[in-house]
Amino acid sequence: MISDLKIVGLGVATRQGSRQSASGSHAWFAPQRRRQFAGPRLVFAIFGALLLHEARGEAQQVAPVPLSPLASFAPSEPAPAPAVKSPILADPEVLPGLPQVPDQPASLYAPAQPAFTCDAPQQPYFDCDPRTDPPVLPQPGWFADVEVGIMLPHIMNDTHEAVTVNGVTSRVQLPGGTLDWAAAPRFELGYRLPEGFGEIALAYRFLGAQGHGTVSGPFDAPDAPGSVLTRFDLQVADLDYASNELSICSWWAKWRIGLRGADVYFDSKVDESLTAAEAGSGVFERRTTNNFWGIGPHGSLELERRLTDWGLLVLGRVDGSILLGRVNQGFFETSTTKVGNQFLTGQTLETEAMAVPQLEGNIGLGWRPPSCPALRVFAGYENEHWWDVGKIYASGSNAQIYTNGVLLRVDFNY
Repeated sequence: MISDLKIVGLGVATRQGSRQSASGSHAWFAPQRRRQFAGPRLVFAIFGALLLHEARGEAQQVAPVPLSPLASFAPSEPAPAPAVKSPILADPEVLPGLPQVPDQPASLYAPAQPAFTCDAPQQPYFDCDPRTDPPVLPQPGWFADVEVGIMLPHIMNDTHEAVTVNGVTSRVQLPGGTLDWAAAPRFELGYRLPEGFGEIALAYRFLGAQGHGTVSGPFDAPDAPGSVLTRFDLQVADLDYASNELSICSWWAKWRIGLRGADVYFDSKVDESLTAAEAGSGVFERRTTNNFWGIGPHGSLELERRLTDWGLLVLGRVDGSILLGRVNQGFFETSTTKVGNQFLTGQTLETEAMAVPQLEGNIGLGWRPPSCPALRVFAGYENEHWWDVGKIYASGSNAQIYTNGVLLRVDFNY
């Protein structure tokens, strides 16, 4: 920039010298003119030098050259070595024997492909095998069982509660009457899987009985002997899984486990003569009801042994369950006093959650004909017991039921 100022100043001085030589006749006022225009000339000289320097700088600009990323480092510093990538190892195969499912789909815009396919089996998945399904045992397929028990039920009734009717409170406690013999059928339908995979069965059993008698006492018939009617109803449904097992002692064992639901109901009613009741307590009819319903686990074990070559068998079975449910009880009295056309009645109701255990067992002889191993006939003795079906802790009531009798059963596989 200083050189530019010198050039501009030299040019101005040259022009001034030429003017002095050309106009020598006006030399007498030259110093005065120079002093008059020295300031503006200096300003123009500096401004011109600046413009000239800017023009030269633009003319000398060179197009930028792209630099490598390493050019930013100082020459004294060595360029950093490129990082060495460690090799990427494939995921280890945890279970190399199983099919390795690829990542599908590779793109979100591509349709998904089936991850794994296989050919259809050449034979059924379940196939009969004489080693797991020996001919001496029931064969795979549908089966049905029908049992008929000739049973005599007994009710151990100790339920009681206080009832108020017509302003008088008395205790109601009726004995369980003697029940008659009754048939208890049981129906079972199921399917047995091949290759020893067991069977699934659904069963339903019911028993209904009633009995009559005559009772007398301070709580059931205080005025005169009364006639008692007792009714009993039992219904049981099972959904089980069962499996056949062979032992080394020529015994065939069959166990089952599943779910059981049951409803147990009984009631008793005592009627006195109206004349005796009017002269005495003023109550001529007393009635109690008890109902338990519940559901819970169920299991059984059955043993069978072949005694002869012509198919004679000895059979035994133990069956048990624990049902979780509720006991509902009702106690009722009917007075000899009428309101309109109806007698006055009083009642007391009780309810409580209860766990009821149940146990059943039977033993007897059976026959499976060698020419038809799908058929089996059984006859034997059976005993069954139900505990706490009428238990109420608040009042101290309780009731138990047991049955015993002859059991006949026919099994058939088809």
